[in-house]
Amino acid sequence: MILCVCFSFVSCTKDDSLHRTSLILKTGAAYTAQHASIPVGGTIRIGVLASGAGAPLSYIRIEKITAGDTVTQLDRGIFYGNEGLDADYTFAKDTAAVELWRIIVMNADRDTAVKTLRIFRGEGYDYGDIHYFPSVTIGLQQNLTSGQFLDADNGMVYDAVSVSGKESDIDILAYYYITSGLSSPTLTCPGYTAAIGYYPQLAGWSVKNNTLYDYKSTDDDLISTADFDSAVNDSLLITAYKPDKVSGNCKYCYTGKVIPFKTQQGKYGLLKVISADETETGRIEFAIKIQK
Repeated sequence: MILCVCFSFVSCTKDDSLHRTSLILKTGAAYTAQHASIPVGGTIRIGVLASGAGAPLSYIRIEKITAGDTVTQLDRGIFYGNEGLDADYTFAKDTAAVELWRIIVMNADRDTAVKTLRIFRGEGYDYGDIHYFPSVTIGLQQNLTSGQFLDADNGMVYDAVSVSGKESDIDILAYYYITSGLSSPTLTCPGYTAAIGYYPQLAGWSVKNNTLYDYKSTDDDLISTADFDSAVNDSLLITAYKPDKVSGNCKYCYTGKVIPFKTQQGKYGLLKVISADETETGRIEFAIKIQK
């Protein structure tokens, strides 16, 4: 009898030590409601409030499910302690009649919480205006004359001094290295883990934005320079970006490549490489189209 009681006590203690993840989707005029109808190209905004209830949050995934096809839109390791996660994510409505959006968060105890949002295709189209910057130049990691930190929203480039106070606005960096035996002008972002090895000053930044590049579309040349040149609204910017093959690092950004990307703030963009030096002291020049 005593032995049984001890086992019972141990079991209860183990169960009580598991921290349960909580997840709430934000509501209100700023956020997409359950069963909303959104026209093609329109914005889907999902607000997430989550807590690990005593254990840090370690992971978030957002999936879009259409007619049996599941495409991961966001797949990210995170670390949020007692402050919890309070974040907004934006996506674009595609042509599917019905989309089921599934949001999953997990804490360090590997306990998960899940919420879903069903969205219908509305009438018409809702493509938006874009900014176009025909020539932007940024330096590679050892370039001492060109700025290296780009705010993609306004096409502004900052150097190591002028970037002070603008850190939270920076979306794109670049560096050069040899990878798999190949010469690689490379685009990255402040939030990418390896970027600090090329730009040590990032260690002191309190905000490090994550820009995601669609490397498969880039590698396979799925978007032509003619496609880029003819884009007058954000329809191509939205449809060109394939979220299942993305990274905060984009290798082999050679002249003529067109690179779909998405910023931390949820804006879709295209970048056309005009020229790319293959040396650490060189530069990359490109044109950018990005959502307003």
